Amino acid sequence: MVVNTTSCGMVGQPALDIKLDKLPKSALAADIIYIPLETSFLVAARKRGNRTVNGLGMLLNQGRPAWKAWFGIEPEVTAELRAMVERTI
Repeated sequence: MVVNTTSCGMVGQPALDIKLDKLPKSALAADIIYIPLETSFLVAARKRGNRTVNGLGMLLNQGRPAWKAWFGIEPEVTAELRAMVERTI
């Protein structure tokens, strides 16, 4: 597994400069960035056959306890919620 936890690849930031040639094809490539959903890092990993995950799931699931603390409501992260958020970013 390789995870980008930097701001590289975010809108307005330089792309992540990393070579993936030694990453096994079976490895997961994850990026905590969610704007854009498709960073150049994820595109490169997918092109070489790696499974990829963007940062939107982490954002949504981290928001649950915040909503609970602020509003007393703990939202459920559903496919519909994810799709609605994806349409707005």
